[in-house]
Amino acid sequence: MVTDKEFTGIEDIPEPFEVKSWRDYLKFLIGPGIIALGLGLGTGELVSGPYLIVKHGPLILWVALISIFLQTVTAISASKYTILTGEPFQIGLNRLWFSKKAWTAVWIVLGTLSAILPYYPALLGVTFVAIMINDVPTSDQQFLWVIFTIIALVIILLPLFLGKKVMKTLGLMFFIIHFLIIIPLLIIITLLTVPVTTIVEVFSGFFHFGYLPEGADWLALGAVAGFAGLAASAGMSISAYYRDTGWGMAKRLGHIPGALGGEKVEFLVKGYMPKVNEENQQRAKKWYKFILLELVPIFFFGSLITMVFPCTLYYYFVPTGAATENIFGFTSVLAQNLGLMIAFAWPLILIMFALVFFADGTGVIDGIMRQFANIIWNTFPSLHDRFKGDVRPIYYGILGIFVVIWLIVIIIGTPPVTMVLLAGSLANIGGVIFSIGLLAVNYQILPKEYRFSIFEVIVICISIVFYGFFLLKAFYII
Repeated sequence: MVTDKEFTGIEDIPEPFEVKSWRDYLKFLIGPGIIALGLGLGTGELVSGPYLIVKHGPLILWVALISIFLQTVTAISASKYTILTGEPFQIGLNRLWFSKKAWTAVWIVLGTLSAILPYYPALLGVTFVAIMINDVPTSDQQFLWVIFTIIALVIILLPLFLGKKVMKTLGLMFFIIHFLIIIPLLIIITLLTVPVTTIVEVFSGFFHFGYLPEGADWLALGAVAGFAGLAASAGMSISAYYRDTGWGMAKRLGHIPGALGGEKVEFLVKGYMPKVNEENQQRAKKWYKFILLELVPIFFFGSLITMVFPCTLYYYFVPTGAATENIFGFTSVLAQNLGLMIAFAWPLILIMFALVFFADGTGVIDGIMRQFANIIWNTFPSLHDRFKGDVRPIYYGILGIFVVIWLIVIIIGTPPVTMVLLAGSLANIGGVIFSIGLLAVNYQILPKEYRFSIFEVIVICISIVFYGFFLLKAFYII
């Protein structure tokens, strides 16, 4: 049942931009696909994936492949909604079943569950400790870790206050750090140090569908299902970034500017419903083509590449016991063991990981704050008048509240990898709700001329079952 049918109006979908050269193609690639791939490289590809591989071997990677595929298809579907209406998908879901305020309460609870654990500052902090003591950290260095994690939090937050447009700042940062530095180095190091047979063995794990080891760690499996790629509900964040990029109807709605470098931009509360005619349908298809050209090669294939090479390095260099003997400093063990073969590997790996945790921490925090800002802005229209169309007080106000929460969690001292495994498994909740919402928005809000394909609907249904299963198993419900 649709509880909110009101849109700003009915409009034509803006004409898509033209891509006449490879330079134009590369220019528009520095956007949501790059950010989504980069965000997944941290918790999924450098932490939960390798942790699971070290513990159970590479044959379990089929879980990651299915999750990345499901995320890609559902993200494409959610982004289509943004192209058509200008709204991030989360706002479309808020139009269904319950009142806006009820949905706001739901998102605040779910958002808090996903954001309450500051795993990226914690991972960056433990990496700083490893550099400081020149050894793999243990729980004995917890006080030092607390200090460096607080410093890491400040560093991670800094980019969110700079630049004219937050999304463009993040896109450029991810392109430089991940595409130009981290991914090439991971590939080169793996090819130079690991036998080809081992690389093939790890890669083959993507296709051992259904394999489950005896005594499987379901929390780690749930984390891989929830965090491989970007996250189980990746389409929520990706559609929000397309909204801020100004693709399709989003061009009419404004974007979130940086706090210091950005100018005030009106951020409209409601989107537009597209006119139903042949011209608009053709424009929509052109926009969909750009989404495919970005998400399939960058996010889907990129996520597989960034999963297989780190997992290969961990599988070859890190002993099985490392996953249980010192979970506090697990992410530094690879640097230590690889350093026995290559003298400069210890500082190189730690610096690489620090760059990833910094960039991904910024991106994850921005995505969470963006979703909170979108939902509150949409639920309480009076804020639009109070702040004269400027969404920044909401975005940065919520960020301030979470900073206080994160400082408390950091002082409590939960190990970084444990934070990742818990957060990853909880991410499956979002995957289930997001997928159910996709079906409802498709059939209850979108005009039939713009509805998802049968293939997309089938994949969405599979997503509900997949993420629901790993959620229930991770917390011993089934």
